[in-house]
Amino acid sequence: MKKISKIFFGLGTILIILSIFFLINDLNEDKLAGATSKKVLGIIENDLDNNDNSNKNYVDDTILIDGYNYIGIIEIPSINLKLPIISTFDYDRLKIAPCIYYGSIETNDLVICGHSYKNHFRYLKELKSGDIITITDMNSNTYYYEVALVEILKPTEVLEMIDSSFDLTLYTCTSDSRNRITVRCNRIK
Repeated sequence: MKKISKIFFGLGTILIILSIFFLINDLNEDKLAGATSKKVLGIIENDLDNNDNSNKNYVDDTILIDGYNYIGIIEIPSINLKLPIISTFDYDRLKIAPCIYYGSIETNDLVICGHSYKNHFRYLKELKSGDIITITDMNSNTYYYEVALVEILKPTEVLEMIDSSFDLTLYTCTSDSRNRITVRCNRIK
């Protein structure tokens, strides 16, 4: 019986150590994502403020920074959030900043995803109907959106995520990563 107790104690200790390792890794990723986003945001804002076109890629109206193309800035005042937006999605880019997952501003079907990092989209769940979101592109055009609906979708509901009547959708994982907090918005003038 003592041998079994020692085995379970050893396994429990290993699991606790692994949990601490994963927690520290997640916190470090969050901190790095916040620092990187802040740095990139500063570059983009400086570019927009100074009308400095030297870094712009006019093929798709993006700015190239550290090997990634950014389309502009998203700002959500009600949750004190301002971040750069990367032009294309993949998991490596997602660790840096929110990414366009689907669609565009021009076609009124833009879907932006972001990690649920504290420094990124963690607080999307706090948005309410009527909250305002702005996106400023690299040509200094600002688009205004109003939150219409906050809903939860399953990770398998990809079609429901991208095929909607809303002009803008933002999403991130729930805290348990089992579902997606989805914020639906319509453009306002």
